[in-house]
Amino acid sequence: MKRTDIATRSRQVLDVVLTSDLLTGVRVSAVVSAVSLAAVLLRAPVELRVCAVAALLVIPAWAAAALILGKTPGSTDTRFDGLEKPLRVLLPALFTLIILLETVLALGPLGFQLTTSTIALALFAVSAVMLSLLAIRIRQSPRKPESRAVPDVPWRRVGKTALVSLALTALCVGALIGALAMQTTPPERYVNTILTGPDTAIAGQLAVAPGSPVDIEWTSYSYGFLFPTLPPDVSATIGGVSPTDPRFVTTPPTAPFDTNTNARSAQVGTVSFLAPNEPGRYRVAIDIAIAQTPDTVGVGPTSLVLYLSVAP
Repeated sequence: MKRTDIATRSRQVLDVVLTSDLLTGVRVSAVVSAVSLAAVLLRAPVELRVCAVAALLVIPAWAAAALILGKTPGSTDTRFDGLEKPLRVLLPALFTLIILLETVLALGPLGFQLTTSTIALALFAVSAVMLSLLAIRIRQSPRKPESRAVPDVPWRRVGKTALVSLALTALCVGALIGALAMQTTPPERYVNTILTGPDTAIAGQLAVAPGSPVDIEWTSYSYGFLFPTLPPDVSATIGGVSPTDPRFVTTPPTAPFDTNTNARSAQVGTVSFLAPNEPGRYRVAIDIAIAQTPDTVGVGPTSLVLYLSVAP
């Protein structure tokens, strides 16, 4: 095939795409929607899935704008130089943003997880509804046999309109992302407490002789706030009964250590008491409640549980 033939056929294809009536656009959009949905559901490469979701988003926006404005007028139509021209640029971009937001916001209350597949299915359903409404309107509208088969379409005007539409869409999306980034959310505040000594207590089991001294150490990490300088309120029970003359010691808060998490401060504490005189297996519970300050409002106490085996 000669280069001139290829160029001629390519131009003919472009002319048909640019000047086709709405019914042809509906048919092509329906095929593109089905192919795009299949690409998403069949787990096509990421690049293809991104293009498929974009197509499923643009098609219902175009159909909604076409329902309101109808077919694009020819270059000799004076309406295109008036109010209709900015509307044809703004409405598809506006409908694209609205359809995306409404679809995503509707999936959650309906009990669907926000995945690529569910979003694609929802967009496909919206596309099917909008294309069906547009097809019904086209069928009910009177046809104009005097319309030209291939009207003259200025390439510069088409390119300028496409660039303005893309710029407005990017502006709307950027404004939405900026608004979401500016929203301040209060940090989650909580305490994580772990046993740190002796080694056998870390695993939740501790064996001692009757009446012997017992020392248990723990470390608390704060998230979303700093530990107050006031000492925490600590209590302990052995087999549901408070031990005789327990001694609680807590160090001042320090910077977090030995952790790769986003903890903001750390505090080490120990409890010392005498083991029961009667042999047996006892449940030891240690409750730690940090001091209440404006920074610790809503932070509940933490508890540690281990088992103490008392044997001669």
